[in-house]
Amino acid sequence: MRDAPAIPNRGLPTVFPPVGRFTPTGVLALAGLLAACGGAAAPLPPPADGVLQVVGLDTLDFDFDQYEAEPGEITIQYVLDGRQWHSLVIEGHEDHLRLEVSGGPPGVGSINLDAGRYILYCDIPGHREGGMEARLLVG
Repeated sequence: MRDAPAIPNRGLPTVFPPVGRFTPTGVLALAGLLAACGGAAAPLPPPADGVLQVVGLDTLDFDFDQYEAEPGEITIQYVLDGRQWHSLVIEGHEDHLRLEVSGGPPGVGSINLDAGRYILYCDIPGHREGGMEARLLVG
């Protein structure tokens, strides 16, 4: 193999240091830039015992396609992993539970459900049509 030909500097300042010569200041500046642009996501809060956690994603999806819960009163903690505003409702029970998340604290609510199959979805226009729904199996 031949080495790539050298490109003359022509007296212009070097914008990036050569590979292998990262300065502490450059590394800190890059880390700050990545953090400002959302380069590292904050860890999601863990759910309390007995609480069903559902995570809304910016990809118009939930973290799972299916959730399970026991019949009776079900407490849901709805968490946002991203920046888009999302809602969570249960098909046929929209008037009993509606949670919203938009970058603040998780949405938390409870609903009493009998054993059966339910559909969770986001009712923000276009989100359900984009695939933001999941199954909830109670029983």
